[in-house]
Amino acid sequence: EYGEFQTFQHYFKLIYLRMKEYDVYLFDCDGVLWRGLDPVERAADVLQHLLARGKKVILVTNNSTKTRTLLNNHVMEALGMELPDQTCLYSSGIACALYMRSRLKNGEKVFLVGSNGFAEVLKECGVEFVGHGPHEPMDFYEFNDFHPDPSVKFVVGGFDPHFNHTKMAKALIYIKECGAEFVATNLDRVYPLSAQRQLPGTGSVLAGLITALGAQPRVIGKPSKVFYEIMSRDHDNLGDRSRVLMVGDNLQTDIQFGHNCGIDTALVLTGVAGPSDVEESSVKPTYVLSSVADLLQQK
Repeated sequence: EYGEFQTFQHYFKLIYLRMKEYDVYLFDCDGVLWRGLDPVERAADVLQHLLARGKKVILVTNNSTKTRTLLNNHVMEALGMELPDQTCLYSSGIACALYMRSRLKNGEKVFLVGSNGFAEVLKECGVEFVGHGPHEPMDFYEFNDFHPDPSVKFVVGGFDPHFNHTKMAKALIYIKECGAEFVATNLDRVYPLSAQRQLPGTGSVLAGLITALGAQPRVIGKPSKVFYEIMSRDHDNLGDRSRVLMVGDNLQTDIQFGHNCGIDTALVLTGVAGPSDVEESSVKPTYVLSSVADLLQQK
């Protein structure tokens, strides 16, 4: 499975030595550059090194809870630096908002399953929404008195700390009875809070709705090609995919994203996936690195 390399350990030890040079580096954030507010060692050095060599650096996170301003603030707090251009900061929430905005007519809205941060993203992108925030529990037959808003054309699912049966039921009604399109920022199972702790992610939050619906949402975040297409509108140099590298910690989102988009990938072992996951998965990265710091040794 590893070509001329006979074992994963050999592959892991030598692979960065033969990594080619790229023009554009896409970085996932959580588990790659930082864990919470704790930086991955030398992550800032890597970004500054690439920028000093004239490389394009774009952060591509499936965390839907941050606007570009908040994401930029997180970069400064965790890494002590800023990227030169905020259009190089993308979250799955931003991509999802842009996707829906391009398809909504004046007066049309979305039903939001998402956080306060995602609500701010929608506001910044000019997307009207209903349903945000906590929903009081409703008895079974009380739903007979629920009258959905006819202007809702999308149900959008992101990470939502207030998600409960009531909100799930309303989302299901909008999709099944009103024909709203079901889209999701991502379906990540877990979120790496720290080196020791993971929390349920958006995919875990939305699992009940997906089960009730019996169908999957259209995913706009990684690993969807739609995310890449949205970024390409702002960055022409994403057009030559042979010169783009995706760096991530998750085989099912980051590395699969690279496969879907036809770009090379580097898996770092500081987040979700470990060596055994790589050996067992059918989704193989182009490179495996102990951390992003290995990019400083790139020839």
